[in-house]
Amino acid sequence: MNIKFGIIGLGNISARFAKVLNTVKGVELVSVASRDLERTQRFAQQYKAPKACSTYEEVINDPEVDVIYIGLTHNLHYEFTKKCLEARKPVLCEKPIVTNQKQAVELVNLAKKNNTFLMEALWTRCMPAYLKAREWIKYGRIGQVKLITANFSFHIPFDPDHRLFSKETEGGSLYDVGIYPIDFATGIIGEAPLSVTGSVQFAPNGVDEAAAFSMKFAGGALANLACGFNVRAMEEAYIYGTQGRIMLDNCFGPQTCTLFDEAGKKIEQFKKPVPDGFEHEIRHCADLLRAGKIESDLIPWKDTIASTAIFDALNRQWGIN
Repeated sequence: MNIKFGIIGLGNISARFAKVLNTVKGVELVSVASRDLERTQRFAQQYKAPKACSTYEEVINDPEVDVIYIGLTHNLHYEFTKKCLEARKPVLCEKPIVTNQKQAVELVNLAKKNNTFLMEALWTRCMPAYLKAREWIKYGRIGQVKLITANFSFHIPFDPDHRLFSKETEGGSLYDVGIYPIDFATGIIGEAPLSVTGSVQFAPNGVDEAAAFSMKFAGGALANLACGFNVRAMEEAYIYGTQGRIMLDNCFGPQTCTLFDEAGKKIEQFKKPVPDGFEHEIRHCADLLRAGKIESDLIPWKDTIASTAIFDALNRQWGIN
């Protein structure tokens, strides 16, 4: 059975999602919408969607649509995820679903109440290399995990009108790219941190342009993480254990992971290149819907809530309301 997707918000990320969706077996794109009907019609034609809708609500209320992918800017995620859940329409929302814990808890409770599928679109968790690293850890290949280092940082000139720097769209490095090292660390450790502390560099308009932060976990592990728009940094992510370490090519879409012993000798390497990480996310989402699940086992609600609690803690430290 084909899982039929609708998309609301037709920016660059949705275009990428639609392009990949058209290559995945067992799914199809049936309905799309943006605030500009002409743009919607062009998008529908380009990505072979039979319906170009004039409103987001038209897609949400379409009985033919099995699941909505939300590719809107951060400030609109809560509103339209809630509308989907209220209409009992399954929803796959681009990361982060929301930017504070209160809203995350509300949406999860609504998904439970209405028995409706809800998943944060974090493709990292679905990548084979990431899953292989978790498997190595599960079977004790590096002993007990003690330290994680990861970052996602690239360089883009400051532009207050760009969504990445805009307060109105809830831009900033923490929400846009910091979510990746945060989610990487919590997913590897398998728990929310006991504490988080961080430092921030603000852009001229007060939006966080770069940040470095540390997390402490109950099991004895630490994580040193960073994100930013001010410099392109090395992307390798490391997981250090008492008996070795694992290196992944990055924390946001890894295609390779390498296992080393405690002395630094390479023991094993896993590599599975994919044209685009959306492929695994889309397939995972479709499989869950076919199975009648409302929550992902790879991206569980507790981890989505944990990420937003980390946002809240850092924002309080930095004086961001």
